[in-house]
Amino acid sequence: MLFFKRILDVKKLSTPSDRRGGTRYAVKQGFPIKTVLNIHGRDESGHLLKSSDGEGWDWTGRLLDISFSGARMQLPRTVSAVRGDICHLKIDVQGFEVTVPAKIAHIADRRDSFVFGLALNTPASASAPAFHQLVELIALGATLRQVRPLQHDDSGYLVEEYAGELGSRLVIWRHLAGRDVAAFEFHIKDCLVRGLAGRSQLECLAGADPAGARPVSGAKGAEIQRLYQWVVCNLAPAVPADVRDFLRQLAA
Repeated sequence: MLFFKRILDVKKLSTPSDRRGGTRYAVKQGFPIKTVLNIHGRDESGHLLKSSDGEGWDWTGRLLDISFSGARMQLPRTVSAVRGDICHLKIDVQGFEVTVPAKIAHIADRRDSFVFGLALNTPASASAPAFHQLVELIALGATLRQVRPLQHDDSGYLVEEYAGELGSRLVIWRHLAGRDVAAFEFHIKDCLVRGLAGRSQLECLAGADPAGARPVSGAKGAEIQRLYQWVVCNLAPAVPADVRDFLRQLAA
């Protein structure tokens, strides 16, 4: 099932370059994702375990980071596996499910857990288009970096700007007195989301150019709002804490 049918158009998704395909994007603990590793596992002698149905067992873990070709997942120490073992990464984001075949690329031993590095065979998955969308929406917020430090502008406010991969751009306006957040404009792919302090209603617009973007509602507007809600749950540390709180409050 695709996360978005009207935005993040699958037809426009191209194969990432080798460099970007291997770039890992951090997944924050507040991001609404559930991850399960389906794997046979091994017994104390190192032999593969066998289930009655031939399938592996599901182990819930925490997804630490992800790329178009790999992922790192933290799992309990009770999971026994070796490098090269075949598995499946199962991802659920508020009812949207993605399953990708994988194999164990490496295992890091921590005091209370294991961290499994997974090599993902995305092209072999029927969920490949949805998985591509998932990685993109994680990257949109995780890669934001400040490109314009706080300064006065002609609007009479203080303004700062952050930009990330895939064309994400966040502009924040602050009051001169106290420097509280007054408004924002978040450019997410071919969408714009705007919000004002004191107003609970977000403005969702479609269009790559802010000057020509047009308000949308209905199903497309709902998808833009959902994209915004997920992106602001996974913002980079470069975005100040008060800005992250402001954006998440408007996402509720």
